[in-house]
Amino acid sequence: MKIYSTFILTALCFLASCNDSKQTQSNEDKTSSSEVINTVNSEEVLGENTHKIVVTEKIASGGYIYIKVSEKGNDYWMAVPGRQIEIGATYYYDGGMEMRNFESKTLNRTFESVIFAEGIRDTNKKGVAKANTNSNPEGKSSVDHIEKAPNGISVAELFENPKSYLNKQVIIKGKVVKVNNGVMKVNFVHLQDGSIGNGKYDITITTNDDFKVGEVVTIKGTVTLDKDFGSGYVYDVLIEKAVII
Repeated sequence: MKIYSTFILTALCFLASCNDSKQTQSNEDKTSSSEVINTVNSEEVLGENTHKIVVTEKIASGGYIYIKVSEKGNDYWMAVPGRQIEIGATYYYDGGMEMRNFESKTLNRTFESVIFAEGIRDTNKKGVAKANTNSNPEGKSSVDHIEKAPNGISVAELFENPKSYLNKQVIIKGKVVKVNNGVMKVNFVHLQDGSIGNGKYDITITTNDDFKVGEVVTIKGTVTLDKDFGSGYVYDVLIEKAVII
């Protein structure tokens, strides 16, 4: 009888031990699965064309900021429109256009490679992207009214009926409000004359001439429409090969 009781007690202990082992294994499996899920959820998912960078150096020049960045162990230079940038901070950008052996006249320096991007952002969330274009939001020009040049047109007239000026030379008198020198081997200059057409008041020109912000100039150049330089640099209306007259 004692032997039988001992056998029953041993069997019960063995079954209890098996159950505890299964429960422990189940808990371990749950913990492992939870860790995997948490790891996956915590990983940052980037878009196909999105870059995550850390800024290690910056140089402001000619309306642009040249920044040296680190991305996945690779270091390279970028140029973005002027904005507040902190060294050591993390930023994001999409696309970008590489310029090799790029010479910055304002810095008197040649970069082996520079990525020109339409801008960088503080978060992974994308915003509306169209850089350096004259698709201004509706509003009012900060420039007072400037009389048209002889045989010239106003900024408003150009924007109100751009197709009528396509591939034609125009003369515009306006105030220089922004200059980006040495981009794609030309200078990008923004002019305003105080007039507004279709909600737009800022016309961009490309030129090899030198302009200074704040000066009033008269230019002559050829109108082109829907100019796409790639990487988000799209101009609805652009005046190319402009010269000061």
